[in-house]
Parts: sequence; C-alpha cells; structure tokens
Amino acid sequence: MNRSRFLTPAVFMLTAMLLAIYGVAPCKVLAADRGSSSRGAAGWTERVLTQQELERLGERDWDLSPSFAKRLLARLNVRDFDYIDEDIRNGRPIKVPNDFTAFKSWTPLQRYIPEVSQLPKFILIAKDTPFIGWYENGRLAGDTYICIGRQDDWTIAGIYSVLEKDIDHVSRSYPNAYGEPAPMPWALRIYQTVWIHAGDITRGHCSHGCVNLPMFSAMELFDWATPGTPVLIVDSLHDISVVVANNRFNCTLFVSSCSLPASVSKKN
Repeated sequence: MNRSRFLTPAVFMLTAMLLAIYGVAPCKVLAADRGSSSRGAAGWTERVLTQQELERLGERDWDLSPSFAKRLLARLNVRDFDYIDEDIRNGRPIKVPNDFTAFKSWTPLQRYIPEVSQLPKFILIAKDTPFIGWYENGRLAGDTYICIGRQDDWTIAGIYSVLEKDIDHVSRSYPNAYGEPAPMPWALRIYQTVWIHAGDITRGHCSHGCVNLPMFSAMELFDWATPGTPVLIVDSLHDISVVVANNRFNCTLFVSSCSLPASVSKKN
C-alpha cells in the first residue's frame, strides 16, 4: 500500500520527522520466550543509567548502539524512546537490564500460544504488561509496548475483533494539547469508540481507553490486520489459557465455530 496517498500533510510530516530522527524502521518482533521481569542476575535493576555507560555497551557488543539500547529500554520501561533519552539526561532511575545482550531478544509475551494455533491472525493485548502482540497460527509475528486507559476499566478486558480500519482517523471525543481534534493515525477500531492507533506513550497507562502504539509499530500492525481479525484483551497474561478454553465456541474468537451444526455445538 502506498501510505502517502492516504495521509494528511501533518501525519506525513510527522512520519518523515521520525524517520529522520531514528533512521530506521521499527524492529520486527524481538522473538523470545517470555522474558524475566524480576530483579536479579537474569532480570533488571531500577537505577540511574548514564550516557557514558550506554555508549560503552557497544564496546562489548557491536549490536548495542546507544540508539538500539534505548529501544530496548523503551520496551522494558513501557515508555517512548525520547522520554527514555530525557530520563537518562536528567538522571532519573529507570529499569535497566543486568545484561543488555540477554535482553536483545526480550519480550514479555509468549512466543507461541497453542490455544490459537488454528487462527491465521490473532491480536493479544495484555493489560498487566502492558504489551500488544500479533500472532499468525499461534506464533508471535510482531509486538510492542503500549499505553492503555489511565483507569483500569477504561480499557475493558474481553473478546473483540477489528471492526474497521482508518489510516487517518481523528478523535471525535478528545482534543489534543492545542484544543483541536486529536489525530489517531493507523487506527483499528475494536469496540465502541476504542481504537488501536499510533500515539504518544509516556507510561503504560496514559490514554482515555484506546490502545496507543509507537508510530512504526502502529503502521506495521495496520498493514497486517484485516477486518474481522480477533482481538483478545486480558487483565493478565496468566488469563489467556482460561479465557480461550471458556470460549471455544465464541464466534468472534473462532469464526469457524459458527459454521458448526447446532447439535455438534451442544454436544461439546
């Protein structure tokens, strides 16, 4: 898809600016089994990280440029790249991997969810992380940190689907900092007025209920998702197996179940 044909000048300029700043497109999923989020040798420590320390990482591992290391920190802290940069400059404590090399492939999400292996496409949103992952036949194809509702009940756990796509959506409910309708680019509506879209992520709970993604991840997910793609929002990653098991014949989650004869459904 040629995105530029569909973008407003403001969104197009923002995309160009981000490309100029970061110089690369977002990484594909940092594929790994569920990573450790505990303190200790294999986890992380909340502390001040200096710019000098960050720059020395590349001396031990050439992959760990300051830019790449900050992207890892953004994922771990659920906080956009520029805010991480600000935290480092101002000496604020953040979550820092005890071993950056071990965290190069870190994700809090499961790499494989066997319960949804029959689904060609599936989106998972975990509120306790908070992270979003998109899966193909149960295997993680992409993921990113997200921002969800500031209050717990503003982003409601449940089973949904992609109802519509709008690459250039503008909020009808909330203004931006200038009092104008807030832009919500690369948007996927999943229920009521709740959308998955690109947005600013200051921390994990910062929205009015929508699911905000970093810009490049939102673009990737927008291109990947199709109307009808099932979306599962869970309060905790530990809820996935139970929720899926209790909804084997939910037509939103498993479309093929709707085509089963009624007698077969009742027997199961």
